[in-house]
Amino acid sequence: MLFSMLATCVLLAVQPISPIHSASIEISPEVSLFDQDTTVVVDNLDPDEIISIQAEAVDDQQIHWGSRASFQSDKNGIINLSVQSPLEGTYSGIDPMGLLWSMQSESNPTASFTTKKNSFSIELKVLRGEQEIASKKIVRLCASQEIKRIPVREDGLVGILFLPPSEKPLPVIITLSGSTGGIGESKSQLLASHGFAVLALGYFGVEGLPPILQDIPLEYFETAFQWLGSQPNLDSSHVGIYGGSRGGELALILGAWFPESVQAIVAAVPSSVIYGVPGGSADSHAWIYHGMPLAPPAHEALPLTLDGIGKDSDHPFNETPGFLEGMKDKESFNAAAIPVEKIRASLLLISGGDDQMWPSALYASQIEERLRKYHSTISWEHLYYPKAGHGITIPYLPQPSATLYHHVAKIWCALGGSLAENRYACQDSWRKTISFFEKYLKEQDREDVSSSRR
Repeated sequence: MLFSMLATCVLLAVQPISPIHSASIEISPEVSLFDQDTTVVVDNLDPDEIISIQAEAVDDQQIHWGSRASFQSDKNGIINLSVQSPLEGTYSGIDPMGLLWSMQSESNPTASFTTKKNSFSIELKVLRGEQEIASKKIVRLCASQEIKRIPVREDGLVGILFLPPSEKPLPVIITLSGSTGGIGESKSQLLASHGFAVLALGYFGVEGLPPILQDIPLEYFETAFQWLGSQPNLDSSHVGIYGGSRGGELALILGAWFPESVQAIVAAVPSSVIYGVPGGSADSHAWIYHGMPLAPPAHEALPLTLDGIGKDSDHPFNETPGFLEGMKDKESFNAAAIPVEKIRASLLLISGGDDQMWPSALYASQIEERLRKYHSTISWEHLYYPKAGHGITIPYLPQPSATLYHHVAKIWCALGGSLAENRYACQDSWRKTISFFEKYLKEQDREDVSSSRR
């Protein structure tokens, strides 16, 4: 009897203990563009089990970003982010991309996610308590693999042409940066991945160009239009412009001064008037043509003293009140209006009602009012996001914080909006931007487009 009991104990001792089963995580697609949706499904869980999913990424500046949310599995032990809301986490509501855009930096809450490479990876981890039970990486691409990147240094132009493969000349979009200058590659590559040739055109803050936004000659852009016409792989009869902030102001100016050269304009968080040099004197000019300023610049009523405002991220400078105060000089403001009635291109305006850089929603409304006043026959639309701020850009990237260090002005600025509201504005406006350019640039029969405007 004793021998039998001992044998049983030995058998029990040598048999392996069954481990807690691991979950599996399925991501589709695992490699996708920045603006492409993905589905995330976790299965092989216990029914009604509560687990956490976290996302981790490292940007070009080696800043670590992360997000986390908890979910309850269904009766089959499955969690599907496309149909389930998190119980708690860095985002709320049903949103399959929530873990991606809600990533934040714990070490640097004011950081902006930066990636100049063609791709970056995000690791998704499934946690039971603090124990990792599954993981998988997502690769996010800034551009399709077949996009060619061609530096442009001709006729005084400084830019980058992103060219998708095509057997016929492609419609082209010119992208323009805002008051920080430089060349914006990410947005340009992503637009190119949707079948457009895209010229990311610098106009200041780049080697070989003016260091600041002052006395920028419109002849430079006139040369750009001429250069597009000389390229056999580009269709210069189908040209669009995408500009944001001061770049949105510039996009409207180019449409008004060169109406025959542009067929579609997207002006994101733009101005309705011509402003001068950021932070410059009242008689300084941002734009000139034939050596003369386009108009007396509208005024921004800056406070006499900032008293520490803008010196750090805890006390950012809200510029919108100064622009609103400057509007009280109605004569000066009206004299600086961009003559949008001269635009012959279809127009898409994008604005945020909580924009704290300048009142872009009011500006967009003023643009619409002027178009109606002069009985413009162009097609236009205003995408207004009441609770979004100034940072309406590419969707699904970690959202900019509520503040931004403006490296040209050397000041911390408030952007406005919340993470959730800005996320919605980015996603919705980007989808409609792509549709807008496809409608007005990829249509080969311009008569059909003209009739649709009426």
